[in-house]
Amino acid sequence: MNFVRELRAAFASSAELYRQRTEAQRADLVHNEQFKNAVETVVLFRNRVRSRADARRRNKIRKEALISVRHTLQQATNMNAHNIQTIFNVALYLLQLDQDLAYFTTDMVCAIGDRRRAFVAKHEALLLYEAAKDIPELLGKKFRDAITALSVPADQVEVINAVSSDLNRFWRTHREFLGTIRNVLTAHREHDALAYTQALDSIGPLEVMHRAAELSQLLEILVCQLIGIGRLTSSPGTILRDIVRSNGASAKQKRNAA
Repeated sequence: MNFVRELRAAFASSAELYRQRTEAQRADLVHNEQFKNAVETVVLFRNRVRSRADARRRNKIRKEALISVRHTLQQATNMNAHNIQTIFNVALYLLQLDQDLAYFTTDMVCAIGDRRRAFVAKHEALLLYEAAKDIPELLGKKFRDAITALSVPADQVEVINAVSSDLNRFWRTHREFLGTIRNVLTAHREHDALAYTQALDSIGPLEVMHRAAELSQLLEILVCQLIGIGRLTSSPGTILRDIVRSNGASAKQKRNAA
């Protein structure tokens, strides 16, 4: 009987040891980056395929808009139609920015592994920071003077004003968050490897994506309004008046300078 009890005890001890070892191995496996990345690739495969298909569809529409806006901007520049040029310069900048954000979003969704996502998020945050800082300047006095000179309808001006307020709010709200990530690049340039690694570990890619989506929505509204203004100002009479007005303003500046 003692032998049976000792055998059972030995068996139980071996079983417990085996269980602990198995759990430890499982924990090591879960924390193994390669294993995590492999699981992630399988689990998120369908979502990533759908995301890429949606990105291709949106990119096709955006490319057509980019070609059209760039062509109109070049024409306005050649004809010396300064106010139309100002409107389409802003529109082209915003479309290019939206394209860059879309590329970053696709890269973020398709990135495999935390380090890769942090890498993409770092650079997307830098773009968000610079864009959120620059856009209010683009929508400043020169832009306001242009929409006034072109007699843009009040309802469109109201929408532009509302979006401009939202863009200013975006900058005030997220400047500190984006600026903190922007400083990651500073740590890298200063060759402070420890600070750079710690900063990378603190980046939340999902938080960056949420802010990118918020800015993209505002850009979409603003671009639609600017393209709408472009349609209103595409008549020969409006273009001719802008050319005459622009040439008159240029001649006045030259006289004042002389």
